Amino acid sequence: MLLYRHSFLGMLIFSSIVASSAHANRLQDILQYSLNSAPEIHEANANIEASRNRTEQAKSEHWPVVRAVGSSTVSQYHRDRSDYQQKRFTPGVKAELNLYSFGAIDKNIERNRKEEEFYQHKYTSTREDLAYTIAQLYLRALNMKESIQVMKKSLARHKAIMGNLGTIVANDMGRQSEYVQAEARMLSVEQNINRYNKELAVTLNTLSKYTKVRITEKDLENPFNGLSDNELFNKYAIRDKAQNPTYKAQQAELEAKQLAVEAENKKELPKVNLVGFATQDDRYVGVEVNWDILNRGNNYGIHEKASEMSAAHQRLDRISRDIEETSQLAQINIRENRIQLKTLKAQIASSAKVVNFYKLQFDIARRSLLDVLNAERELSEVELSLTGTEYALRLATLDYLYSQGALSAWGNMQQENKSLKF
Repeated sequence: MLLYRHSFLGMLIFSSIVASSAHANRLQDILQYSLNSAPEIHEANANIEASRNRTEQAKSEHWPVVRAVGSSTVSQYHRDRSDYQQKRFTPGVKAELNLYSFGAIDKNIERNRKEEEFYQHKYTSTREDLAYTIAQLYLRALNMKESIQVMKKSLARHKAIMGNLGTIVANDMGRQSEYVQAEARMLSVEQNINRYNKELAVTLNTLSKYTKVRITEKDLENPFNGLSDNELFNKYAIRDKAQNPTYKAQQAELEAKQLAVEAENKKELPKVNLVGFATQDDRYVGVEVNWDILNRGNNYGIHEKASEMSAAHQRLDRISRDIEETSQLAQINIRENRIQLKTLKAQIASSAKVVNFYKLQFDIARRSLLDVLNAERELSEVELSLTGTEYALRLATLDYLYSQGALSAWGNMQQENKSLKF
């Protein structure tokens, strides 16, 4: 019942955020909520905690191990009768403390600390990855919304043409074919609206998987409105790709793998332990040396760690290449889409004039209805191209922020948002 109340309270808070000021950035609000409640984030946080426990386990090898032991002889035979032992159960205590391990324990501690660092960077990287996925869905839904708006304007223009034709056909039945032709075009527009509505509903449904609260069409708006290219490239750019959280995580993993190779090598060296044993009848303190003179598995263990280190190095190179490529490609797409938008806006204005001219010429029988319908379709296609280019520009902006590891900074997201964490 308490869990239900917390969940319900969270939804109420999130709903109030989404329904707040008209100037609020809906996508940033969604990210601030989702990135503090998503299971991916909780999993990453749990991995950090698990890595810390592994580090403490490695440190514990420097501490003594004390065991309660007990033994009872079931059957025995000795040539010398003085070697016979009593069969009663004999409890005791055994303790063991490592005196020297040639650095094997310390190297294992270093490796676990580096793995802890890896999971800390992985936590930040997971937030960026999840933010990118949510933002992609949001922008896709926004594109569907804007496409529907374009199609609805086209539908209204088709209905206006149909209304004019209705009057003409009522007085001239010979032009019935033109009416049917216009009706077919109008039905095609309605079908496009239905298709976009379906894609919008599917995208919003997938988006709700991350938000836990249904996002509606009214909640969608341009999240990058007011973000200039200069601000984008100056405020959110990183000086070095090594500052990207994904790169940091992979760098830490590579260093952990290198330490794992060193730790595996040191396992082949001897260990010197202080051992003590005490029962009510016996006392024993001694020094033991453990050294695997022949252990075939150790050799393969070293090769395994070396292969893992090589794989981690290749992943780091790939991530470095991907970061650079994504950043450069995003900048190219932003620049080219800006140019394309100017051209499309001018083309829309010209196409709208053509439609109006053709309508006037159609009224005086200087243009056919097919000319008018074709001009109308061309106008709609250019308007759709405009929304598609705006969508591509937003995706390019998102890609650039992601390549810089700056989605959290753009979304004003803290590592933990206490007001939204339940």
